[in-house]
Amino acid sequence: MFCVYCGTKNPDEASICLFCGQRVHNFQTQTEAVVTQTPPAEDTAKVPVYQESEPDARTGGTIAIQKYSVATFNKQKPAPWYAAFQRHPVAVLATAALVVVGLLATISLWRWTANRAARSHYIENLLKDGGELQAKSAGFTRHIQELRNGPALSMMDYHDQCLGLEPLLNDASSTTEKGEVLVDQAIPEFQDDPKIFPVLNDMKKALGLDKRLQTDVKQETLLVKTLMHLEPNEQTEFFAMSIKPLQDEEKQLASEEQQTLAQIQNEGRQLPSNLSRSLLSQ
Repeated sequence: MFCVYCGTKNPDEASICLFCGQRVHNFQTQTEAVVTQTPPAEDTAKVPVYQESEPDARTGGTIAIQKYSVATFNKQKPAPWYAAFQRHPVAVLATAALVVVGLLATISLWRWTANRAARSHYIENLLKDGGELQAKSAGFTRHIQELRNGPALSMMDYHDQCLGLEPLLNDASSTTEKGEVLVDQAIPEFQDDPKIFPVLNDMKKALGLDKRLQTDVKQETLLVKTLMHLEPNEQTEFFAMSIKPLQDEEKQLASEEQQTLAQIQNEGRQLPSNLSRSLLSQ
């Protein structure tokens, strides 16, 4: 049965339009008028409360009016969103679209924040680990520099000194290699970062200087073993020609490394506080 006011289709037994709330009239002939019957007491909530017939002056027939309980009407009332969609479909669709866009924007912002936090944590750990390896490698270089600037030694004492450096040298070489691998893996990821890239590049340079100095010390250790098999007059000449140039190069490499470390310190101060602490605490 369709409402004569808004055209909404309603159940045949409805007396009130489900959409506009106007009374719905079911026109029937006199002979088809509904006879009122009193339903059992236990079914009063499920069936019409009463029925009455009213004469219709326009058709000469009888209007059968059916009334329902409040509980029955509430069950048939349409959902609010459906009613709003029928009245303002464009506004409802636009609101739904805004909700979807807002949800997507929230998810994107959350992912961006999470990625940024993860990247910051990665950089912090990277600078901390790289700084520790670089500081340990540079420690061996400083130790060599202190020995070379110390008092002159006899050939035998110099020989013993070089042999004592072998365990330290092996440990320093392993540390330098780990540092180079770490920095080489990180540099491609931060090539476009104007603050992080110079720090990593200088760390790589400092590790390279350490590696060259360690190579000189290894060669010097091998030569000093040969030195002890020579005659005293030959030792002096051999030392001046083969070992002294290595020691001079070691001093030069240590000086260049100090300048590079100073540059790293200056660049580290320009980083955010958490990254600067991770780097400069070494």
